[in-house]
Parts: sequence; C-alpha cells; structure tokens
Amino acid sequence: MAIDKNRTRELLDSVDEFFDSVVGGLPGEVVRFLKTAIMGPAFQEIRKLIEESRPPVLFLIGRSGHGKSSLINGLAGREAAPVGDIKPTTPESTAYLIHFEEQFSAWQVIDSRGFFESTRPDGAPDSNAIDHLLADIREHKPDVIMHVISAPEIRNLGHDLQVHERIMKQIRTESGMDVPTIVVLNKADTLGNPREWPPEVHARKAALIQDALNYMGNDILRTRTHPIDRNVSIRGYGTDDPSRPGIIPACSLPEDAWNLDTLSDFIGGHLPESALLDFYQALRRKEQLRKISTALIKRFAVIASGIGASPAPLSDFVVLTPLQILMITMVGGLSCRPVSRETAHEYLSAVGINLITAGGARYVTRQLLKFIPFAGWAAAGSIAGSSTYALGKAAEAYFFSGNAATPDTFRKDWDRLRPELEGT
Repeated sequence: MAIDKNRTRELLDSVDEFFDSVVGGLPGEVVRFLKTAIMGPAFQEIRKLIEESRPPVLFLIGRSGHGKSSLINGLAGREAAPVGDIKPTTPESTAYLIHFEEQFSAWQVIDSRGFFESTRPDGAPDSNAIDHLLADIREHKPDVIMHVISAPEIRNLGHDLQVHERIMKQIRTESGMDVPTIVVLNKADTLGNPREWPPEVHARKAALIQDALNYMGNDILRTRTHPIDRNVSIRGYGTDDPSRPGIIPACSLPEDAWNLDTLSDFIGGHLPESALLDFYQALRRKEQLRKISTALIKRFAVIASGIGASPAPLSDFVVLTPLQILMITMVGGLSCRPVSRETAHEYLSAVGINLITAGGARYVTRQLLKFIPFAGWAAAGSIAGSSTYALGKAAEAYFFSGNAATPDTFRKDWDRLRPELEGT
C-alpha cells in the first residue's frame, strides 16, 4: 500500500470531525484560533503534498540498441516498454504513462527513439531530427533527461554528447528551462567478458567500469568528478556541471540488474519536490520516503508551536491530538501502509493505548498525553512543538524500522532543530 490520494481526502474529513469532538466546550475564539492557526496549516501541508504531487517526467535519449527500453523496465521493476532490435527510421518519440496501481503512483516516460539514427551522410543528426527533439522537450517539459549510452561504445559517441549539449543550450536560451541530463552508461556487464559479473566479485570488470567513468568525465565531458559512493567508486560519479550532474553505470537486464538503486536515487535527487512522492512510492524506496516523512514531521512540529499564541490559556495538549493523529497517519502512509486513522491506531496500540476500550476522543487524548513523558505542562509553544516532533519521529521509527522507541528519545533533536525551523 501507499498514500492513496482519494483516501487522504477522506482522512482529512475524519480528522476534522475528530477535532470538533475534542474542542467541544472551549471558548469560540479559541476554537477559531485553533482552526485557523493549527489545523488549517496542517491540512494545507497535506493538501500540498497530495494535490501538488504529480508523476515525474523522465526523458530518455540515445541510440537504438543501447538499452533505453530495458532501462525503463529496470527502473519500473516490470515490463512497461517493449524491447526490440528494430531500428527506427524516424525521430518520433514514444511516450509511456506507467501506472503503479498498488502504490497509487505514475511516471511519465518519453523515449526519443530514432533521434541519433536520423543522420546525414556525414554522420551528423538530421536537422529534422533535431527539430523533433527540441519540440519534444518543449512539449513534455521533462524533469530529468537520461542520455543512455552502451558502455562499450562510449569512445565512439562523443559527437552525440556534443549535439545534445548544443540542443540543451538552445532550450535554455529560448525557454529558460535548465533540465539536468544524467549520463547512463548502460550495459556495463558487456564491458570485457560478459560472464564476469557482477563487478563486486570480478576485479577486472570493476576496473573496466572505472576506466569508462574516468574517460566519460575527463575526456568527453571534461568536468571535475567525484564518486557518489566513496566506499564503492564504480557506483557512479557526480560532476561539477549542473547541466550534466552525474555519470551512472548500470545493467538493466532483469537477471543481471545492477546499480539501478543508485541511478534511481540520483534521479530523485534532481526531481522537483512535486514529483518525489510518485517517484519514490512507485519504487517503494522507504529510505527516500522516510526523508519526505521527516520533512513533514518538522513542518507539523512548527505548526504545533503556534499554539503558544492562543488568545486564551490552554491547560494541556488535548487540542493537538487531531493534528498529531493526522501526522502519524501520514507517516504510516509514507511507509506504505493504508492512509486511514486505523494506521495511527496501529501505532498507538503498539505503544500501549488500547483504542478498542477507549471511551471517546477525550479519553484517547488523555492516554496519548500520558504516553508523552513531558506532556501535562502548560501548553507553551515550545513544548507543543517538541511533543509533536518527538511523537512523529517515534511513529516514524515504528513504521519504517519496527522500533517502538519512546517519543522522549527524540526531544533533544527538536531542541537542536527548532531555531532553524521556526526561523523559516
């Protein structure tokens, strides 16, 4: 499972009703303040995460036979693009909208098939093919371009990269679009003896991949490079050139797939925030989804801190419970659980709050307050923020790692983060 955008809207309605049951009896001005300053911003954060979320737009270029379709399928984890050996005769692109139904996500992938095959007698791309590529980039507005090159042929394709650079300069000049291009050295398994695989156990293969990375960075791109993983340098290089930020070797064959996680992480690092949820949910990359979760927890904690501005004193944190339930549910959703209050109940039950026998919303709230070691103080903004942050991080540890840590474990982290977060 994952975050179902339709169910999330139902969740917001449910939490809104829960809020009304919690604040019953409070002065009207306090209720209005809480709706405007606390629950309103919290709902806005969730709507922003959901309603502004969209499929990532990935644009692939490269010659036929270099494995673009296989790479699409390897990243998607299933066959989404047909793989064949037919050489295209036109520069028409093929668009794929890949749905990941169980993850409630989608990717838009464009394969610019035929661009480098449409050539003049001197080997240069035909002007019509260049026009098609320019039009495709303008139309689809990709988030990331992947230039897919068969690793054994990199010494023959320097001209392709030069043509691509000219095209991207024209795009930047005309539209201001600055789309990063990741160079993918595909078919890394075919460097040298294909039977020597994977490179982690075949030193000669690892050396050939290293040579290919160095040649691409130093001789073709002519830019400074650095290993993405300093412990395993053959995983790929980052560069000092923002237009071509990385060179990643890969093998996308299902039986010999290699380094696709590194590539997907690198792609994610260059996607806009609006495309991250769909991209990482489709991949079920919990490490990356956890980063989105942590960012959401921080924003909710800052929102909770605003309770200190209440027009009337509040004796405890009872009014924060709906916000915290919403936060816990979304954290659970990002860990690939269903987006429902039952997900929050799962966590609360795991830490000793029996919701089956609980007698109503305020009883649940009181139990939650007892669970937080530093609750029960006057609801000053700093305590509201720290309790919300700590509860969110404890829920995150449970959902992502199965670790039933107490919220108090994370309180010191909030003390360190608070000045920076509340200043933004």
